[in-house]
Amino acid sequence: MRRDHKPYSMRLLVNFVRRLYTNWRLKPQFAAVGSGLEIIGPHRLEIWGDDIYLGDNVHMQTSKGQMSRLCTWPNETGGRGRIDIGSHTLLTPGLQIVSANHVSIGDNVMIASRVYISDADWHEIYDRLASPGPHAPVHIGENVWLGEGVKVCKGVTIGANSVIGAGSVVTKDIPANVIAAGNPAKMVRELNKDRPIKKRESMFEDVKEYNKTMSYLHYLNHKENGFIGWLRQMIKPSRKG
Repeated sequence: MRRDHKPYSMRLLVNFVRRLYTNWRLKPQFAAVGSGLEIIGPHRLEIWGDDIYLGDNVHMQTSKGQMSRLCTWPNETGGRGRIDIGSHTLLTPGLQIVSANHVSIGDNVMIASRVYISDADWHEIYDRLASPGPHAPVHIGENVWLGEGVKVCKGVTIGANSVIGAGSVVTKDIPANVIAAGNPAKMVRELNKDRPIKKRESMFEDVKEYNKTMSYLHYLNHKENGFIGWLRQMIKPSRKG
């Protein structure tokens, strides 16, 4: 569709059902969940395993054809993986985080579509039946931005504020306050230390005002839509309307 033709009342209904599904089906699967969790397309989020923790104001997006997955797996020590996702993070469609050790994601992190983060090899090189294979913790620092299709491998630390370019494969530590890209990812340049970075947390300084603004934006996007026009576009899409 060229745009969303749903009437405003349908938009409100969709939002209600989405929240209901999230609270009923998904929240109980996390070890802990902060306030303000929002999941768009919650039926396309797969959660498997224990010890998955979310901070406040975590926003997840999924889309058709791009399931997102958070998974913790047992390891050979008798323990299992753990995933910690900090507050005010943005996680977009196709994300996969799989842990047999520990994946830690700081506050205000932004993760673009189709990112894969893993702290294990999942098979040993010479004994292909051995699982999860070698593993080491992954730490993604505060306010990091991972571009589309980035892969983060076991044992990696990415420093605060750093940006990883689209399609990069991170096999070694990346320092704070840099832009890195490539396969394997390497520093391209340092960030300008004299320029302040506005973080996602600033959106939630006044949660009531944030919710009011989002509701108003939904209203603006749908106020002109009617049921007949919506049904017409569902049955026979056109450039008009």
